[in-house]
Amino acid sequence: MYRSLFLTALTIGFALISLTDQASAICAAPTNMNGTYRANDGGTYYIRQVGNTVWWLGVSADDGRHFTNVFKGTKNGDSIVGEWADVPRGAVRSSGVLHLQGSPGSFRRVHVTGGFGGSQWTLPCDDVVLNPQ
Repeated sequence: MYRSLFLTALTIGFALISLTDQASAICAAPTNMNGTYRANDGGTYYIRQVGNTVWWLGVSADDGRHFTNVFKGTKNGDSIVGEWADVPRGAVRSSGVLHLQGSPGSFRRVHVTGGFGGSQWTLPCDDVVLNPQ
């Protein structure tokens, strides 16, 4: 009897551990653009949405020595259109227009002027501290 109870408790314990591991791997869908995004240009983008205005500071992986840029755009549905510009922290000096499409958590570049490098942005789901809701 005790062996049966022990095996049942052990099975339940493993099931709970398995459920806990699976639950931690599921990301909650963000409700706005706020957060620290990673892009396929190697940069980190600190994004803030205020109403339908989206702002960011983009910094290259070498602490911004290659590029540091700012962006201000207007969000309308799953589209964001705005202007970007490099700032003197980085070596690159360019500016232009960006048209982005996607949703909070993941978006892509649709159109660009000025030679902007990034084309895909994602919000890592393990960035709980950097991306409070």
